[in-house]
Amino acid sequence: MFNKLYFNTPRLEIRPLQQQDLQAVYESRRNPDTSRYIGEPATLADAQSRIDQASAPWQAKEHERLLLAIIRREDNVLVGELMYKFLCHNAKTAEIGYRLNEKYIGQGYAFEAANALIEAAFTQFGLNKICAFCAVENQASWRLMQKLGMQQEAHLRQHFKFSHGYYDAYMYGLLRSEHKLAATA
Repeated sequence: MFNKLYFNTPRLEIRPLQQQDLQAVYESRRNPDTSRYIGEPATLADAQSRIDQASAPWQAKEHERLLLAIIRREDNVLVGELMYKFLCHNAKTAEIGYRLNEKYIGQGYAFEAANALIEAAFTQFGLNKICAFCAVENQASWRLMQKLGMQQEAHLRQHFKFSHGYYDAYMYGLLRSEHKLAATA
């Protein structure tokens, strides 16, 4: 199991969201620009609900989200979040997601954190496949998926509904056999 998933990268610490992260989560999630393709900008109550969800024991059930903080190690600042969930235990398939505070976009943190999460998930769970979804218009997200080695597998019509309309989505996937760990596993 993930043991609540704590790990480090050269610049980052990945750990479950905690109560001390509330203001940073709220600051990041209330931004309409970074929320555009994820959902409505968050209220403080929404951010608290997210922290509460992350604090509950994770059972690793299908579609149960594990919510993780991306912490910059040099100054202990929360730069963003990761999400992990099993889509199907039988098929050994999971989904990841990521979100950064606007101040930290373009500095390589999302790639570093998501890549480390992929490696941890393949290693710890023996997954066959990891997926990610994003709105077609969210070019930064699908470009990150490509940089992570994921391949576009589907174009899902009107898959997301936000207050400003319906959006098509891309689904990207990465097979264990395609991942660099496959050679060493």
